[in-house]
Amino acid sequence: MLLFAVSAGVPVVLVLGAVTGWSHSVIGAPTWASWVIAALAIFIGLPLAWFSTPLGTRIATNLLLKAYRRDGLEYVERQYLSKLAPYRAGLQLFNLALALDHAGDQDGALVVYRHAADCGSPPAMVNLAYWLSRRGEEDEAREWLRRAVEAGYTRVVPGVGER
Repeated sequence: MLLFAVSAGVPVVLVLGAVTGWSHSVIGAPTWASWVIAALAIFIGLPLAWFSTPLGTRIATNLLLKAYRRDGLEYVERQYLSKLAPYRAGLQLFNLALALDHAGDQDGALVVYRHAADCGSPPAMVNLAYWLSRRGEEDEAREWLRRAVEAGYTRVVPGVGER
């Protein structure tokens, strides 16, 4: 929600600053520069605000899911996620893994959970540990749970790594 507020609020403030001449008088920016800054804020901020809403997140996940099914994980990572910070890419991969999991593709979800966990996503680490535990790979499951706790994950996950 904070991301939405900042991403939507900053462009509005900059446009108002350009329209009222505030940015020209207060920060000394020429009028044309005020408008360029405002336009860039709109071009970057509003899509970011949109994709931080629940509907925008679902649309982004569906886009990744279609690309994954059509072209594979390497394509998705190269085309869509390479521009993001690793942690943010991990969150997007986590959403993709959840979508695959809900669609019944557990093998694909496991691969994507592993990539998301490698990017540092604690929820992906926990889900990866869960699936590894279900497959009988308890040692690796416990290792991913340990990493998730080290990364700040605080929820208790019953049944994982307890065999």
